[in-house]
Amino acid sequence: MTNDLSGYIDNTLKEMLPNFKWKIVKESKKNLIELYITFHVKSEESVQVQDILGKNNEPGLVQFEDVLCFYDPAYAHVKPQNYLASFSMNSHLGIEKGYVDAILRQLNYTTKKGKVELTEFLSDDFADSFSLSWSESNLTNMIQTLKETGRYSKEKVPIAIDDEKSFLEKLKKDEANDGVERV
Repeated sequence: MTNDLSGYIDNTLKEMLPNFKWKIVKESKKNLIELYITFHVKSEESVQVQDILGKNNEPGLVQFEDVLCFYDPAYAHVKPQNYLASFSMNSHLGIEKGYVDAILRQLNYTTKKGKVELTEFLSDDFADSFSLSWSESNLTNMIQTLKETGRYSKEKVPIAIDDEKSFLEKLKKDEANDGVERV
């Protein structure tokens, strides 16, 4: 199992077998991890839905995507309103596994509920927009339940920071080898 947050999220989601697909995007310089989730529902061929970018759905299928964000406010300037939910943390100390587990369980519940709500939205002729709704109170209850049942882990998971060499460090390395790349 990977020891960083992105690996932990990936492994946990694989075990949960959630009802959505996901992609993890890690930005080391900003100490930020974005978890993109997507799911789809079948619709009538005639139903046309347009996303915020102006793209129409495929006939018979409506796909929905949203994003969770884990970030260190010392490095990343995140606008929480741009995400389904965002979670600040100290990237050097990490975030408790129990907290991450509760977030992922809440996400699974939110997407299950969201699939039902999206289907209802598609059958409502007067509805003009759809979005998932994240419930902080449900997350708090999930955390409390995990603690009461002894399944909340206080072990910390850090964001692994990939130290990318600066341009000057790369030049210094080249000078050490007389500007010749050794194979």
